[in-house]
Amino acid sequence: MRKPRIHHALSIAVVAAALAALGCGSSGATPGDGGAHDATSDGVSTTSGDGSSSSETGAGDDTGGGGDAASPAADAGTPNQVPEGGAFLGGDAGASCLRLGGACTQASECCSGSCVGDVCVFPSCTSDNKACTTNLECCSGTCGAAHTCTPLNTTCSTTGNACTQSSACCSKDCAHGVCTPSSFCGQVGDSCGGPSDCCGGVCDVAAGQQYGTCGQPPTTSANCSMVDGTICGGVFVGGDGGIPACGGACCSRLCAPYGPTGQLVCQPASGCHVVGDLCTKDTDCCDKQAGSCVLSGGTLGVCRNPTGCKPNGDVCKLKTMSCNASCDCCAGNCETQDTCRPDSVGVPRCTGAMCVGAGQACASSADCCNNLPCVPNAGGTPPFVCGSMACVPSCGACTINADCCVGETCVVPQGSTSGVCGPCNPMPDGGTTEAGSGSGSGSGS
Repeated sequence: MRKPRIHHALSIAVVAAALAALGCGSSGATPGDGGAHDATSDGVSTTSGDGSSSSETGAGDDTGGGGDAASPAADAGTPNQVPEGGAFLGGDAGASCLRLGGACTQASECCSGSCVGDVCVFPSCTSDNKACTTNLECCSGTCGAAHTCTPLNTTCSTTGNACTQSSACCSKDCAHGVCTPSSFCGQVGDSCGGPSDCCGGVCDVAAGQQYGTCGQPPTTSANCSMVDGTICGGVFVGGDGGIPACGGACCSRLCAPYGPTGQLVCQPASGCHVVGDLCTKDTDCCDKQAGSCVLSGGTLGVCRNPTGCKPNGDVCKLKTMSCNASCDCCAGNCETQDTCRPDSVGVPRCTGAMCVGAGQACASSADCCNNLPCVPNAGGTPPFVCGSMACVPSCGACTINADCCVGETCVVPQGSTSGVCGPCNPMPDGGTTEAGSGSGSGSGS
């Protein structure tokens, strides 16, 4: 059985540790340097070494080399041979492969064709300012006139470049001597091939260039500034050190370890998107009213604050929390009623006092009985329903990784609430590798 590809579905112990750190009034901590990492069987990363306090304070960098190519530990690709289509090959269409940062067990599962330390990484490449002869050799995708690789970013090293400390990487994660993805999406300033590669859904690519850098996400008027996948604290090494109180500036109000790397990132909420998170249309947001998704001139927008009480799915304050989130849930004030409960990854969500069963409308997994996932509805109305099974198999519809069965990842475009559990490898006759559609009416939900 393959190891679980859990981007943000956390073990009970980790969720408990993260929620225990949710005190009052703290902003996001400065990201710490990360050491070498390996995914454990429950999807929660552990830092290599003795786990001493030096790692917690950012001294745990992997100094595995300062050469200009990735570590020979890579199980795919030859140094200086980036795939013809580039390192960013999508990963959305059919979810047939996993993007950079995905948890993997073999190279064929990654769009980049490279799996190192159980993480899909940029294929072995020549670092910035090193000698080159073709664009395909370079991590930046550009071999300049002086026959050296032209940097994409001059203030930090983009993914794939050699490193000796995490602070030098745009991703804030140096592992095996190479700048490695720290999350399931790219941080601001890191390399990208398109919008879905970036946590903020913005990829700035210069004319005629193959790669660009992740830009700032659309602005929000919400009381938060960090979208899903953004680094939100120091490296998690088994305790609560580095976890910011109340989720820091995360719009989901939960900053917890990303399984494959152990880096603390803003955790995506299941089902509908909460206030301050990215969206593509009004129905992506928990409010769903006209104008709920405020577009900023492009295809991506931000879910705005509701004009009245908080609908089911929006972030609230758990009784065990002393944070600033409101208890004004439409289902009832959570100060006096049980209308704020954690979803499947621990994000506090407004919900009805009574849970609902399989096939019934939901806004998040917090609504569903028996730990069922809240998945996209194939019929479209309502947009989400509680699944009929505890997990969604390969090729089924999902919103986050926690919806998918062990060994599958929910591949979802930035801003969208509908993804596919993958890798999804369709059969020649149009079927899939496993039965089930992932909708509320099928066996795959």
